[in-house]
Amino acid sequence: MDFGSRINARLAFYGLGQVGVVISDLQSGAFLVIDPYLTASIETEQPQTEFVRAFAPPCQPEDLQGALGVLITHHHGDHLDLETLRRLADTSPQTHFAVPAPSVAILEEIAIDGERRIEAREGETFSLGPFTITPIGAAHTSYEFDEYGDHVFLGYFIEIDGVRLYHAGDTVATDELQDAVRGFAPQAAFLPINGGDFARASRDIVGNMNYREALDLASATGIDLVFPVHIDLFPNNRENPSYFVDYLYARYPMQKFHMLMAGERYLYAP
Repeated sequence: MDFGSRINARLAFYGLGQVGVVISDLQSGAFLVIDPYLTASIETEQPQTEFVRAFAPPCQPEDLQGALGVLITHHHGDHLDLETLRRLADTSPQTHFAVPAPSVAILEEIAIDGERRIEAREGETFSLGPFTITPIGAAHTSYEFDEYGDHVFLGYFIEIDGVRLYHAGDTVATDELQDAVRGFAPQAAFLPINGGDFARASRDIVGNMNYREALDLASATGIDLVFPVHIDLFPNNRENPSYFVDYLYARYPMQKFHMLMAGERYLYAP
């Protein structure tokens, strides 16, 4: 290992809060956006909701102008925010929007036409500029399908010039997911760690893998670098990241990780 050589970053990741992230190719300038929730639409539309932002959005939807695509993992408002998507679509006519096939018709509400919509289905690979994207089924507590057998919840495998990334969206760990992730062999992954419990389930708050399950999945599948997500935006449905760190040092002390904060830019050199 040459410690004296200059490290040239290949990608940049920008944290948007919750599970939102921008993935930027530093060579071409192309970038993707995943699950941007950049408004307060949930609390505006439902004044009695317990889902109240803990901090202001780190940027505005218009700041994402020029994105090749937006990848949406599922229909929940903190992942598929129509106000964010509408404002971005109006500002950036070249941007495409990939949404799980069972939910893609929602985009008609904000007049995103068919040419800009991508019906995302598990295993159906598509490309946006230099990015090759393969949707993978997610189990937001359990796998759910529409009448055509399409997954309601998705994650995304993303490859660019040999760099492989995985964004899990919202999911629990399953044998099927572990096998798929191991087969794709991502170098870096964004994994939810907020878990679930009886109190939240009784309020219809759907669960995810917890910090232990996320790290166990990373170890079992050989993920080099883990970004724990779903840790910050909503006080009623987040996790203390110190639990993740404590378990990591106790069980997987050599596992690389980074807490990507909202508004932070992280340069990645695999």
